[in-house]
Amino acid sequence: MTNYEQMKDILLAFADEHNQKTCIEAKISDVSEDKAETVRTGVPKYVYEKNRQDMDIIDMDEIAHNIYRLVRFPDSKKEEDSLASTDAFVINSENIWYFIEFKNQQITKAKESVTKKAYQNWYWLVDILYEMWEKNEMQYDTFNYENPITFAKENVVYILVVSEEKNIVDVDKIRKCILAGEKFQPEYMKKLEKYIFKEAYVYTPQVLEKEFVKKFTY
Repeated sequence: MTNYEQMKDILLAFADEHNQKTCIEAKISDVSEDKAETVRTGVPKYVYEKNRQDMDIIDMDEIAHNIYRLVRFPDSKKEEDSLASTDAFVINSENIWYFIEFKNQQITKAKESVTKKAYQNWYWLVDILYEMWEKNEMQYDTFNYENPITFAKENVVYILVVSEEKNIVDVDKIRKCILAGEKFQPEYMKKLEKYIFKEAYVYTPQVLEKEFVKKFTY
């Protein structure tokens, strides 16, 4: 069983424990959809386009809205009551956890949303892991239950993926950083790396496909 499969099983078991049934797995292209833009134009808009190489991920919005919210806040009638979540979550063969957020907007305008999702998503994921562990039902083999803060700083990466057409000036900077073996980080991503995660940086869809999707091993 891969690290990814182990985590997926724990999350599905949590849902089943609370009688919540939903599909938590999707393609990375699916969760990159800018739904507001799709509704506005009537044409599906994906930040990570459908013609790119795809991969399976855990749909964190689905868990936050349709599982975790209903478990912790059963009286809730609005999806807006949900805690924030990144779009995608996946774990590689080396046990590096990746939160991936897609934004069809300028990097500078994504600060508040990206930061909120980073902290809240980490909180509720750890909450689920602890519940399943404390009930002696399931545990993630290599998670540091004694110190999740240290685990995040050693194992968790946050990738913000932004549309090229909304960030024309920064696209060239991102590519130059990649060529130089460096990360492109707006100030708020640097803070996430300092405070909570192992790494936090920005990619374009093209860079995500080349540097992440095509190289990824479960």
